[in-house]
Amino acid sequence: MNTVLISLASNTPDKLRQMNNAFAELQEMGLVAASSIYETVACGSIKSPNYLNAVVKIFTDTDHQELHDVLKTMEKAHGRTPESKLSGKIPLDIDIVVWNGEIIRPQDWKQDYFQTGLKELEQMT
Repeated sequence: MNTVLISLASNTPDKLRQMNNAFAELQEMGLVAASSIYETVACGSIKSPNYLNAVVKIFTDTDHQELHDVLKTMEKAHGRTPESKLSGKIPLDIDIVVWNGEIIRPQDWKQDYFQTGLKELEQMT
C-alpha cells in the first residue's frame, strides 16, 4: 500500500466547484484525509488570480506512474490545457508531492501553498 500526499489548486472563476469535484473524485481513489480548502496568492512570474489550494492524503495500491497518469487525466477532464498554464488560468492543478515518505516535487514541498495544508493534515493525526 502506497501513502501519497497530493497538492490541489485552482484559480478559475469556478475554482470552488473545481476543488469540490476533485475531492469527490479523490474520495473514490482512497482519500484518507484532506486539509481545508484555503486561498493563496499566485507565485511565479505570470500575473494570475488567487488560488484555492488543498493537500490530501491517500492510500493506494496503484503504482506511481499509473496514479500520475490518472491525476493528469483528471486535470484535462477539468479543462486544463497546455494553453491554460501559459495564460495563468488553471482549472485544476493536481500533483503527487510525496510518495511513500519521499519528497518527489521539492519545488511544491517548500511552498506555503503546500505547507499550509500539510500542517493541517499533521494536526489531524
